[in-house]
Amino acid sequence: MPIIIAVANYKGGVGKTTLASVIATTFAERFGRKTIIIDADPQSNITEVFVSSIDFDKISYYAKNQGKVFSLEWIVGSGEPMIYSVTDNLAIVPSKPEYIGLAKFLIVPAERVQELRKEIDKKLKEFEFIVLDLPPQMYGLIGPLIKIADVLVTPVTKTSFALTALYYLIRDVRGTPPNEKPPFLGAVLTRFRRNETLNIELYRRRVKRVVEEAYRSMAMKWELEGKGYSYAFNNIFYAHPKLADIRALPFDESENVRMIRVIRGRVRYSNQILSFVEPLVKELEDRIRLTLSE
Repeated sequence: MPIIIAVANYKGGVGKTTLASVIATTFAERFGRKTIIIDADPQSNITEVFVSSIDFDKISYYAKNQGKVFSLEWIVGSGEPMIYSVTDNLAIVPSKPEYIGLAKFLIVPAERVQELRKEIDKKLKEFEFIVLDLPPQMYGLIGPLIKIADVLVTPVTKTSFALTALYYLIRDVRGTPPNEKPPFLGAVLTRFRRNETLNIELYRRRVKRVVEEAYRSMAMKWELEGKGYSYAFNNIFYAHPKLADIRALPFDESENVRMIRVIRGRVRYSNQILSFVEPLVKELEDRIRLTLSE
């Protein structure tokens, strides 16, 4: 069965979509693991990363004629999912911007969550990893959907509200049955500069305090406690000029594995970005293995 990785934070603007995109593409293109993204965000940000406007029009036409639906319609149970292949190892179940106006009316009943997980295991069984890109809390979809995931990863950046959001996310996820799902793997520090060593250590301590408080309030033990890992990932998703607008992918057709962006119609890439993305994703895989092996 595929492993579903939920990337979530109640607060927007913390690098959630950027993190989800590099996790998925590094697994697929650098490590050769079959990976698919489910874009569950009505804002469709990660779909915009992987699907050009021309291709989006094409797959919209295809979906209409073939009776396929985009992510949120499939999630609520109204059709077969549209699967768009980005590369041989990477695919996406795209969202679409029309969902922004519909999101507040969408409800995912508990019984549908269980059914959806069974569908995912059956229809996406060829994939080893599924990256679930979830919306901010404002949409009310995150609570039910996060329960289909096997593990949870949360990006945290340099704002106090991001830490507050982390606290309540853990409380809500672990306080709602089934309480064991999904286990929290840790917080990924995002958008820090490499020379911010003091600031990084400050936020590591803050993350530790917030996570400990959240678990203590529920009289629960953190899943990786005593297993050699800290509450914040050892590897940091550093800020980089090429990530300023987020839309970054670690591959292209000619070189297969590069971090790229389209700038003025041209593809650019950065090996510097890969230097900190690869260790981060390797650590993620190690944390997943250690958590799910029990």
